[in-house]
Amino acid sequence: MYILDSTEPPHYRISRIARELESKGIDIIHMEIGDPELDVDRRIIDAMYRAALEGYTHYGYSKGIPGLRRSIANYLNDKLGLDLDEDNICLTPGGKVAIYLALRLLNKRRIGILEPIWGLYYSFSKVLNLDIINVRTEFEDGWLPKDDALKRFEDVDLISIVNPSNPTGTILSIDTQDKIVEIAMDNDIYILADEIYFDLIYRDIKFKSFLEYGYENTLSIFSFSKNYAMTGFRVGFVVSTNKELIDRFSKYMRLVIGGVPPFIQFAALEALKNRDIVDNNRRFYREQTRYLSGELKKLGFDMVEPSAGIYIFPKVPNGIDGVKFTEKLLTIGRVAVSPGTGFGDYPEFIRFTTALKRDKLATAIERIRYTLENMD
Repeated sequence: MYILDSTEPPHYRISRIARELESKGIDIIHMEIGDPELDVDRRIIDAMYRAALEGYTHYGYSKGIPGLRRSIANYLNDKLGLDLDEDNICLTPGGKVAIYLALRLLNKRRIGILEPIWGLYYSFSKVLNLDIINVRTEFEDGWLPKDDALKRFEDVDLISIVNPSNPTGTILSIDTQDKIVEIAMDNDIYILADEIYFDLIYRDIKFKSFLEYGYENTLSIFSFSKNYAMTGFRVGFVVSTNKELIDRFSKYMRLVIGGVPPFIQFAALEALKNRDIVDNNRRFYREQTRYLSGELKKLGFDMVEPSAGIYIFPKVPNGIDGVKFTEKLLTIGRVAVSPGTGFGDYPEFIRFTTALKRDKLATAIERIRYTLENMD
């Protein structure tokens, strides 16, 4: 089982070291953090500016402005065939806050984590002193869980899943989701479903939200960060078909944080009105991911081709340890990536962010090649 030495995820540690190197004048290519190299659409910025000028700079609704929540509900209803309204939704200052507050609110002690998974789930679980039950998937199985592994969920209080996956970009089969929900319903287990990348699927694979099952102990998390390239705006939202659960969440968030600044919510509202932004960004992510995947394969990296999102999670060639390669790539190649140990017990793997412009990806490939040629 993977255990953190501290609550700081490995990719945060790598990023911190990379920033220190940059402060000394060393050029670093950042592929360790999922921050797309895309500008925010001007329409979104203009909407935020107008809202600020119009006085939307004070305290607002803890759940979020009603118009934005209605727009989110309408979009999810159209996209996923749901029957939501504004009271099924609560805005949050980004996805991280949503995850942490959900774990605090649900107050469950035994959390089942489908691995590999974004490292913040380990960090938050450690901070909250939760017992982690690891439910592994393997590279050889296409990062899809076997039935025997799913049975481990029967002994938990909360199931935590990222679908589409960060870091692998894989999407669970409907059959697998059916089995997970059946286990949850039979054992009165809560489901925390991180579905942030559902809008960035670029392969012809059926996606089903956990919300579609109508199981009242489900809380799903979404964000504007990647699909609209609004990482710095810090705006996400949680959704449940159980309105009482959303009420509890919003009251808890109001005590701890207050809410998302209203002028930023108006920016998010404008984003939802312009779906062409997501279409363009998805196309960019798909093209960059395919390019990087192809170039890494030429260097000997092996991987399951991602179906969504902005990451690749390949096996390092020649049996090289992933942590060692991460360190060498940063110090020799001046490229920051995330070691696989940040996503579970996967020391042979590393995660690349693909959402960089083509010239930077090409430079990164040459630096990766140089590092491989100069490994001890």
